[in-house]
Amino acid sequence: MQKLFFTFEGDNSKPVMVLGHPLGMNSRVWDEIMPALLKHYLVIRWDLPGHGLSDPLEPSASPLTINALVKPLIEKCDELGIEKFHYVGTSIGGMIGQQLVTQYPERLISATLTNTGAKIGSKEAWLTRQKDVMAQGLEKMAATLVVRWFSEHSIQTKPDLADFWQKQLAQVDNYSYGALCEWLGNMDLTDELGSNSLPVTLICGEKDVATTPELMQKLASLMRINELKIINQVGHVPSVESPDELLALLNIH
Repeated sequence: MQKLFFTFEGDNSKPVMVLGHPLGMNSRVWDEIMPALLKHYLVIRWDLPGHGLSDPLEPSASPLTINALVKPLIEKCDELGIEKFHYVGTSIGGMIGQQLVTQYPERLISATLTNTGAKIGSKEAWLTRQKDVMAQGLEKMAATLVVRWFSEHSIQTKPDLADFWQKQLAQVDNYSYGALCEWLGNMDLTDELGSNSLPVTLICGEKDVATTPELMQKLASLMRINELKIINQVGHVPSVESPDELLALLNIH
């Protein structure tokens, strides 16, 4: 597979925390909470294929398998001798987190899943998105897509937010983004999820239109988690919309 970009920050003697970003974004979504995290953890961030500084997928490659995103993360942890870690993931990063919970529970100390679902959207909608991106390109579509990421409150109170992430999205590789859309269309973890002994925290944004509080409540029910934590006036990406509130919910220790 293509080379993925990983960053490692902090003290090697501290517990490890791995951060997984949403589709169309990159590991910079965690920038604002990093100073606080680094007081307690060695933090690993990585960019999805074709995002940030990771290599794009080859158009000649086969479609992504169900485990194509979680496997490189586990392999990287194996390479570094990291046996156990905390995981925090948003959106598609949260789906990777669900795979860690169901397939690699022995590797996790805890999991925090934000703005995600056992199944996000419909296969038809994701394939349509893939087709549109390949036809039009993300540079043309960025403004329309980004406006769905953030709440109106976040846009008003952080005037540079949408513009910054539109520029980031415009740089994402079109083919890789489309392949990840196809992957999301095929992903449905409904039948794999259940109760487990891991500490799992679920967090959603009150104003999220992509992974609504109702969708995340279904995830909570599937995972037998009693409490869904809701951040008011926040859309799909709490780490950039309301980093302080997200930090308060991460139970840093």
